Amino acid sequence: MRNYEVKKGDTLWKIGRKHGFTVQQLADANKLKGKQIHRIREGQNLLLPDNKNSEPDTRLSIQFRGLDHSRFTPAKVKVQHDDNVVEREMDADGVLSLGIFDHARGLKVWIEDLSAQFVEVLDRSILPVGEWKLSIDSRQVAAKGNLAPKKGAAASSASAVKDGTTHNARIADGDTARVQTRIEAGKPVHAIASIYTEENLRLSPGNERYRKYIIAAAKKHGLTPQSLAALIDAEAAKDKQGVWQEKSNSTKPDKAQGLAQFFAPAWADVFQYNKSLLHERCQGQSKTALLARRLEAEYAIDGAAAYAVLNLRSFSKRSGFDAQALPAEDKAKMAYLLHHEGLGGTLRILGLENAFTDAQATKILRQQLGSAEKTEQMIARYDDDPVKAYKGWLFGYIDAKINVNNFIVKDKSHLAVQPRDIAVIVRSMSKTPEPGKPAPRPKPATNPAPARPAATTAPAGALGASSGWRDPLDVCTLRTGKLASKNSAKFGMTRSGGKRAHQGIDLVAIPGTTIYAVADGVVYTAPSKDPSYPYGHTLVLEVDVADLPPQQAALAKRFNPGEKTIGFFYAHLNEFSVPSGQPVDAGTPIGKTGDSGNAKGMRTVASGAHLHFEVRKKARLRSTGLSNRLDPLPFIVNCTNR
Repeated sequence: MRNYEVKKGDTLWKIGRKHGFTVQQLADANKLKGKQIHRIREGQNLLLPDNKNSEPDTRLSIQFRGLDHSRFTPAKVKVQHDDNVVEREMDADGVLSLGIFDHARGLKVWIEDLSAQFVEVLDRSILPVGEWKLSIDSRQVAAKGNLAPKKGAAASSASAVKDGTTHNARIADGDTARVQTRIEAGKPVHAIASIYTEENLRLSPGNERYRKYIIAAAKKHGLTPQSLAALIDAEAAKDKQGVWQEKSNSTKPDKAQGLAQFFAPAWADVFQYNKSLLHERCQGQSKTALLARRLEAEYAIDGAAAYAVLNLRSFSKRSGFDAQALPAEDKAKMAYLLHHEGLGGTLRILGLENAFTDAQATKILRQQLGSAEKTEQMIARYDDDPVKAYKGWLFGYIDAKINVNNFIVKDKSHLAVQPRDIAVIVRSMSKTPEPGKPAPRPKPATNPAPARPAATTAPAGALGASSGWRDPLDVCTLRTGKLASKNSAKFGMTRSGGKRAHQGIDLVAIPGTTIYAVADGVVYTAPSKDPSYPYGHTLVLEVDVADLPPQQAALAKRFNPGEKTIGFFYAHLNEFSVPSGQPVDAGTPIGKTGDSGNAKGMRTVASGAHLHFEVRKKARLRSTGLSNRLDPLPFIVNCTNR
């Protein structure tokens, strides 16, 4: 794939036509769905497929967080990957989406700080393969608000702000307090209560309630709070805010349960360990009561630390290496390796027992990568050695999952021992060489853009799809059947002698008549479950105003100023031709008319058979009366009885 930077005025349809792709191909390549298809921005990075349909090694969705976990959007972002350094734009949701063609070339990210200088916030020489959501934590750039120095009298002293913040946080009993203000000489201060930075452990506000359990369990079992927090974070089920779910799978006894996702056999091992909290407090309890403790955070967190110790002890006994002597941060990664591969698998990874065969490594790697093509490419980059290739994938995965730097208040220089890559840890105790870095991915040859499927040809008298508009029917005629006149089929206060609103126009169409996408857009279908719903089965086509031809675009901008998209609504349908959420080109058949809703029984021209057609300012907003509507008739190019 190739990277493409969105230019001013670009839409997916314009990019597709220029480079020879359908919008669906571009949407699939960039994992875009629904509203995202209409929300590309100038400067955004998109991936263009190549003739080999190659996939990027790594897809990243990056967000930025401040010290207190609040998300922020940097003014400018600069990235280096695939041997290119470029500035990128965040999308409308404050996310930076990147496709990394060659994970072996790594990634660097810089953001602009308050003094308009670029500061480096990420530097990885090699990336994990696959799709990842990555939070980059900046301790140099404020998370929220304008903290640039301002003139004026100081609100208070820095020490007073910090003391007051801590005091208020204690009173709040668990809510992290955060204060932003100015101090002497107009300099900013961003204070976080010191009781919530204990042991240099950084947790999101939603996970603060677990702090005391993490610190206690880490001290008890020879880990650091950061390493234990990283282990739990790798295992725990989370909500949309990243908060660990203490009661995960509480109604599913056959599943892994609780904060640390324990299955029953592993929980039994924890109970047998005489230093575990479960063993110390729960003697004499029934099996049911013991298993229920998985859903209590204090026991689950202590159990996670205890289970890591048990796995490391088993490894030491079988391997002859003293894993307990490893620094705490290295223990966390070894514990996760043991969790992922099991004791036998870990020993094979290290070449200590029954080494992997090429066939076994190839099979496992294919399971992880999802396709034979990706597997072959990965193996080729590791000197055609499947075992090295699997190790390379696995080590990148573990380093990405267990990142103690995400749980440090200050920075990694304040850790007693710097975290090492899992490959370095393994090398210190392995009898076989580490996989090494993969060979750079060969750059794709420059190929002409693939031929784009031809658009549907419009009938004579209608604008063709290539010019961005296609009337909704082959022949557009205002309905007169069962109406006082064609005026009653028009938009506005045209019903009941001008006393009742008609929200669109009625175009003659017997059931089964094909309807077309009037412009390039995304189709959203709405089958009616209620026979009494007046519109019956409906769909709306959401269109980017920039994809309309001049005549229709001018109407949209004149009567719907400021909106980037507009909706075209079709009602009384009996059939949909495309699935909901699918992008289509102008002129694409998208369904067939019918007699659903209050058109029931209208099956001939004389009986009033018709397509109800609307133009909506906000495509998917339901509203009453004429609000959110425009007159559709000026948008129609050819109407036989206008």
